[in-house]
Amino acid sequence: MSNSPYLLLVETSVINQTDANTWKAIAKLGECLLPEVVALEIKNIANGKAEGNESAAKQFQKLSRLNWQITSLTAKHADLVIRTTQNLSRKAKLMINVAQSAVGVANAYPNKCVVLISDEISLRDRIAKLDLKNLCAIPSAIARQWSRTDQAPPIVKSAVIQLLEKSEQTVLQSTQQLNATNLINEKSSASDLEVDNQISSQVSSQKSSSKNNLNYRHIAISLVKYGLMTTFLATILLFGWRLTQPQQFQEFWKKTGLPPLPKILIDNNQPKNKLIPPK
Repeated sequence: MSNSPYLLLVETSVINQTDANTWKAIAKLGECLLPEVVALEIKNIANGKAEGNESAAKQFQKLSRLNWQITSLTAKHADLVIRTTQNLSRKAKLMINVAQSAVGVANAYPNKCVVLISDEISLRDRIAKLDLKNLCAIPSAIARQWSRTDQAPPIVKSAVIQLLEKSEQTVLQSTQQLNATNLINEKSSASDLEVDNQISSQVSSQKSSSKNNLNYRHIAISLVKYGLMTTFLATILLFGWRLTQPQQFQEFWKKTGLPPLPKILIDNNQPKNKLIPPK
């Protein structure tokens, strides 16, 4: 598929009613496709099996350098239904088949402007009524003028503008969806980060609290040990002082205002009571 924004479909009447100069002019506009039903009809005309310009059909078949591709694409449409109750001519059925092929190509290439070139007014009107944004129809004379002036006809320009607007809307929608997705991801990341920070903070707080509790415990144990040791030493000192200097110790103790200590020791200077046996 070429980079041209146009896809050109050629209908049987263009081959029957024009010449090689018109075909070559059309080929310059972009990639040209020949619906399968049209290719078969041209072959039948060239072989004398169908009505038409036999010499033009044979000449068209010989122009291999045109490199027009035959397409089998086709699609159904509510306005292009051939009912069994309809008594349509062979030509009318051929026109509907060509229109269905044009719809198939338009559906297959939604980003291309599909231009059906036909000299059948009824077929062009039918295509216009389908109201497909990327499908339009023009006569061969307009196509030849387009090739000569390199200026697309208004109906083609209108189709291209609609395609561009549709493309912009698609890009805008994609951008909005991408932005929405990014925003959700950012919020999710921020929420996850906040949760992680909270967990880290709680863990740090618990560690700090545990460490502080441990320090307080060590301090309390140390204070108790120190208090016990101090009390023990003071008791030893006081006890020794009382033994060595009882009188001085008693005077000191009275000055403290504390209750008198129990007399657990016997003063060595105090004479012992002697037991006198009865006479």
